[in-house]
Amino acid sequence: MHMKLIIFSVLFCVVTSSPSLDWIKFKRSFNKNYKTGAEEAERKQIFLENVNRIRDYERAHPNATFKLGINHLADRRIDELVLRSKHYSVPRPENTQSSFDFINFPDSFDWRTKGVISPVENQGSIGNVEAIVAVEVVESLYAIQKGKLVPGSVARVDDCCPQTVEPFQCIKKLGGICSAADYPATTGQCIPNKCKPFAHFDQIMQLKDKNEDTMVAWIQNSTLFVGVDASQSSFEFYQSGIYTDPSCSKTTVDHVMQLVGYGKTASGNLFWICKNSWGTSWGEKGYIRILRGKNICGIASYVIQVA
Repeated sequence: MHMKLIIFSVLFCVVTSSPSLDWIKFKRSFNKNYKTGAEEAERKQIFLENVNRIRDYERAHPNATFKLGINHLADRRIDELVLRSKHYSVPRPENTQSSFDFINFPDSFDWRTKGVISPVENQGSIGNVEAIVAVEVVESLYAIQKGKLVPGSVARVDDCCPQTVEPFQCIKKLGGICSAADYPATTGQCIPNKCKPFAHFDQIMQLKDKNEDTMVAWIQNSTLFVGVDASQSSFEFYQSGIYTDPSCSKTTVDHVMQLVGYGKTASGNLFWICKNSWGTSWGEKGYIRILRGKNICGIASYVIQVA
């Protein structure tokens, strides 16, 4: 198995000069099957376009601090993954905070080492990524407070909290989140009393002034719900390193993730650690490190924490 993983990384870290061979390897490696010949032809065309985008980006940015690679999303357009039509309006949280009594926080901090972060999800065709990330943030808060990580029900939030509604306000009205075991699948209708919530919160706080130092302070208490602009091909095919694409927007966000920590490289580069919902084949086992301190991709523009 270890040898297969090594071979896989060699095949897909470097795009070959044969598009047809790339396509065959891609289908085999990610077990891709399509219902019709027309669907496969469409997906192959998208794949070839994405391969060219990766090549073009690498040529244009030879000194980039991150690497790109073909992953399981290479046969999909970016607008199948992010909500470009979603307008992330500023919610009305109980508290907005823009300052903090700063102390000497550690150079690095990672909630993954504390056993309070659930496994990486693969959202697939689920459009309500906000439900996924909101549940992750609440279940992590519960784990931090109670010392026990219980998988929360995304299905209940998806049923009861439409994407036009701010997720945390909705979850609070529902009394919190239920366990995935008690509400395992969507029903297509909201049945709020189908289960008993096990985790709740009293406050919803939103970052007011895009201050990333405040985010460092907040993360000491629990994880953060953050919005980013994920519309660039470099984001879709991010493989490793510190993400710093200057093309992404600092003001418009179309995707959300769970921010679980931060760190500092040996060369002194500061970064955030974010958990995505595109499966473990994406990025660094499902995670991305984003340059910290410059509001890259608007990571400080839409930040929420519950307590």
